[in-house]
Amino acid sequence: MPSDLKEKPQTFPFPSDFPEVRSEYLDTNGQKFFLLESGPKDGKPLLLLHGFPEFSYAWKNQIGYFAKLGYLVIAPDQRGYARSSKPKSISDYGLDILSEDIISILDAYEISKTDIIAHDWGGAVTYWALSKFPERFRKACILNVPHPTIMKRKILSDKVQRKKSMYILFFRIPWLPEFLLSRLNFRKLERSLTKTSMKGAFSEEEISIYKEAWAMPGCVKSMLHWYRAAVKNPPKLIRTRKIKVPTRIFWGEKDRFLAKEMAEETLELFSDASVHFFSKGTHWIHHEIPEILNPELLSFLSEE
Repeated sequence: MPSDLKEKPQTFPFPSDFPEVRSEYLDTNGQKFFLLESGPKDGKPLLLLHGFPEFSYAWKNQIGYFAKLGYLVIAPDQRGYARSSKPKSISDYGLDILSEDIISILDAYEISKTDIIAHDWGGAVTYWALSKFPERFRKACILNVPHPTIMKRKILSDKVQRKKSMYILFFRIPWLPEFLLSRLNFRKLERSLTKTSMKGAFSEEEISIYKEAWAMPGCVKSMLHWYRAAVKNPPKLIRTRKIKVPTRIFWGEKDRFLAKEMAEETLELFSDASVHFFSKGTHWIHHEIPEILNPELLSFLSEE
């Protein structure tokens, strides 16, 4: 077992009116994944995938909400993050492998088909999985991230988006990004959340929990390897035919990292997809406006 993983329950400060939130470790696809799980074991499956630089606790506003409605909610730390395994090679973080992680988690739970909600890099993994394994998904909700091939196209063709995405090129540099993101008690990572979101979206308590995750051996390097793998092997459209899994993109219009036009351009890759914009939200709508977002997510997932 990797030295940065410990076989003991992990508790987080969820509200007292939440259903039980269980912490689990799962060995699958050659990795060990930490997961938060809530709701009835025989409930409707719902997978939640976090983005950078978050981890499973990012879904604190959604886990209890959906568990109360009868969903079996599963929120893993994706590979390289927090309490999950952290393979050392950049090649271990390509989208093909990351999407296989998700399918292997479903297999371990013996879930044949699931709904999924994903944000940022979790959304990129979801787009890939929808293309490769469409039969495993009933519906998908993607928060503030375009399809990887649309992102690649936009960076190459649009100088405004290229400027917004310069951090991606910086992240490909060896060791220096790790040093700068980790120094001064992870100040830059903290500000990547607090300075780009609505005021109060991230509490001091929550930031301290994130810092504990970032401080785990190898975590910052592994998180950056997601970007390095994408730059080393830029994504190519997997299939020429459109993705058929019913999908809705939810997008905070004040996102400082990603142009909202990419949400609309992503729709061209789907046969059944739509986009819902929120004028208030930023890149972090699942933190900022859960009282608005959660009912919208449920409404889409409940549609026949």
